[in-house]
Amino acid sequence: MEKVNVVIAGHTSVGKTLFLDTALYDIGAADAIGKVDEGKSLSDYDEEEIKRKLSIHSSVFSMDVSGSTLNLIDTPGSSDFIGEVASSFYGVESVLLLVDAVNGIEIGTSKIFTLAQNQKLPVMVFVNKMDKEHADYEKALKNIGKNLKTPVIPLQIPIGKEAGLKGVIDLLKMKAFISEADGKKPKIEDIPPELSETAKKMRNDIIEAAAESSDELTEKYLEGESLTDEEINKGINKRLADGQVIPVLFGSALLNRGVKEALECVVSIAPRSNYKKMFTAHDAADGSKEVEIERSASGGGIGIVFKTVIDQFAGKMTFLRVLSGSFDQDQDVLNNTRNKKERLSKPARPFGKNQIPLNRKAEEGDIVVFAKLPEAETGDTLSAPDRQVVAPKLVLPNPVHSVAIKAKEKKEGDKLSALLQKAAEEDISFTVQFNKETKQTVISGMGELQFGIILSRIKEKQHIDYETSTPLVAYRETISSPSKADYKHKKQSGGHGQYGQVFLEIEPLKRGVGFEFEDKIVGGAIPKQYIPGVEKGVKEAMEVGVVAGYPVVDVKVSLVFGSFHDVDSSELAFKIAGRQAFKLAMEAAKPTLLEPVMDLNVYVNDKYTGDIMSDLNSKRGRVLGMDNVGGGIQLIKAKVPQAELLKYSIELRSITSGTGTFEMSFSHYDPITGKIAEEVIKETKQRMETEAS
Repeated sequence: MEKVNVVIAGHTSVGKTLFLDTALYDIGAADAIGKVDEGKSLSDYDEEEIKRKLSIHSSVFSMDVSGSTLNLIDTPGSSDFIGEVASSFYGVESVLLLVDAVNGIEIGTSKIFTLAQNQKLPVMVFVNKMDKEHADYEKALKNIGKNLKTPVIPLQIPIGKEAGLKGVIDLLKMKAFISEADGKKPKIEDIPPELSETAKKMRNDIIEAAAESSDELTEKYLEGESLTDEEINKGINKRLADGQVIPVLFGSALLNRGVKEALECVVSIAPRSNYKKMFTAHDAADGSKEVEIERSASGGGIGIVFKTVIDQFAGKMTFLRVLSGSFDQDQDVLNNTRNKKERLSKPARPFGKNQIPLNRKAEEGDIVVFAKLPEAETGDTLSAPDRQVVAPKLVLPNPVHSVAIKAKEKKEGDKLSALLQKAAEEDISFTVQFNKETKQTVISGMGELQFGIILSRIKEKQHIDYETSTPLVAYRETISSPSKADYKHKKQSGGHGQYGQVFLEIEPLKRGVGFEFEDKIVGGAIPKQYIPGVEKGVKEAMEVGVVAGYPVVDVKVSLVFGSFHDVDSSELAFKIAGRQAFKLAMEAAKPTLLEPVMDLNVYVNDKYTGDIMSDLNSKRGRVLGMDNVGGGIQLIKAKVPQAELLKYSIELRSITSGTGTFEMSFSHYDPITGKIAEEVIKETKQRMETEAS
C-alpha cells in the first residue's frame, strides 16, 4: 500500500485544526466535527490546548484513504512553536499550507514556506475561509503566486462567493461538489453552465502544466492527443515533487465546503513516501562516510524519531518515521545516534491522543508509535543491527528568547532541573543549560508563550515555585597589543622546595581564532617534561581575565625562556609560574572587554519598518539591508549586541502589535570600551561581591 505523509501548516488562526477535524469527519474517520472553541477537537487534546484554545503540539493521524495509507500531521501556527513544525517536516514528503482567503500570505506563512524549501519539501495550498467577506479566489491566487514566487495551478474553482459559498468545481474530475447545508455531504453535479467555459480553460492550463513534466507527455500534448486522467495526475505529481508548481485548492472548513475534495486531491497528487528512491545517511562508526540508502520495504529497518511525548499515564511515546526496511514488535534495535540498544514494543498507528495497534510490520513510509523506549529522543536514528547508519540531523530554528531560572526553595533545585530537562525532551526547540561562567541555569526557546505553558505546568502540577531573571551575558576578554612578562615561582620552607621560572610573550590574534601556544625554548632552558605544565597554567589564567573576570580569547602565547632547579622543579611549579606570568603580561597588553554580537533577521509588515530600524539603531545595531519577501512583509537583516536583545521577543511584539517575528544566531565578538565597558565591569564586580558574601 502506498504511503502519503503530509504536514498541515500555516500562519496562526488560518483554521488548520478545524480543517483537519472536518476532513476526518468527511472521510468517516470521526463521528463528528471537532470544535476547538468547545474543547472537543481531535487534534487539540492537551489540557493546555483546550484551556487556551490553540494548538501547542503537533498531532499525528494515520488512516487508510482511497487505497493509500495517509498520515496527516497538524501543526501549531504560533511562532513560539515553530520547532514543532520543523521537526514534523522530518516525517513527511509534502506540506499542505493553509492560507486565509482575505489575509493571503502572512509572516508565519512565509517562514513556513522557507522552512519547507530548505528541506526540499513540495508545497500545496488550501485557501481557507472562502466564506469570509471580501474573499476572492482570483486575488488569492495572485497573492500566493506573487509572494511565494512559484507558479500556481488552481485545481478547483469555488462555486458562490463569500457567505454564498456553495461548494467547488474539481478540475481534475470536472465535476461540481455542492452542499445545501453545513456539514452535509455534497451532491456531485455537472459544472454550472455559467462556469463551464472557465472550467474548461483552467483544466486545459492544468493539462499543459502536466505535459511539461516529461518529454513524452509534451510530445503527446503538442501532437493534439488527449492526456488521460492518470497522466495528468502523474504530471502534476512530478512537477509538484520537483518544486516547480504549487497546486491550489479552495474551500471553507467552517462551512465544510471543499474540504473532502481537497483532501482527496492531496492524496491523488502528493508525492509518495518513496518518490525519492534514495536518501543519504552517514556511517554510524565513521560520521564522515556517506551511505546511500534505498527507500524500500525490504531489509532491516532504518527510522528517525521526529516527535516524543511523555504521557503521565502511558509514559514515553516515541514517534518514528520509517525511512527504509521494516521494524517488528519485540525486535532489538540500535540507537545509532547515542550508541545504545533498544527493544521495540508493539508498533501502533497514531490517531491524535490514541494509538491503534498495527497488526503488521512497520514498513518504509509508515509513521508509528512505540511505547517506553528509554533511550530514544527526538532526532535519533534507530536501525536494525545490520544497518548501522545515522539519518540526516534535524535542523531547527535557533532559540530567540532566554531567561535565567532557579527554584525559590534551594532544596527543590534538582527537581526543577529534572522537570525542565523532561520538557526539553518533549519539545526540542526548548533547551536547558547551566552556564558555568555566569552560574545560571538558562532556558531558551522560541518565545514567552512557550515558556509560560511549560512553567505553568511545573508550578500547577508539581507545586514548585521558581523565579526568573534576565540572563547574564557571557562576555570575553582579549588584548590589544603585544607584551611580555616573566615570573619566578620559588618556595623553600624546609624539605622539598618548589621552583619554576618562565618568560612569556603574548600577542593578539584575529577575532575568532581562539588560543595558540608556542614552545620557543632552546638549549634546554626548561626541560620538556615541564612545558605542558606552563601551558596548563596559562589556560587556567585565561579562564579568569584581568578586566572583569571573564574568559580570555584570541591570544597567542609564546614560551621564550625560563630556568629550573634540578631538585625543586616540578610540573606544578611551572604551572603556577605560567599562570602568574600570563596575568602580568595581560595587564600590560591593553586588555579589553568583548561582547557577543548576533545576526538578527526580523520579519515585519511594511508599516513597521521605520519603527524597527529606529529601535535597532538605538540598540547599537548595524542594519545590513532589507528584503521584500512578499505579502507586504519585509526582512530586515542586522548585527546587534546580544546584551541589547535579551528582551527582544517582548519588545518586538510590542512594536508590531504581535505580528513581527525574528531569528537570531551568534555572529562574533566585538570590543566594547567607554561607559558601556565601565558599566559591565561595575555590575560584574558588584555581582561577584554579592555572591562572595
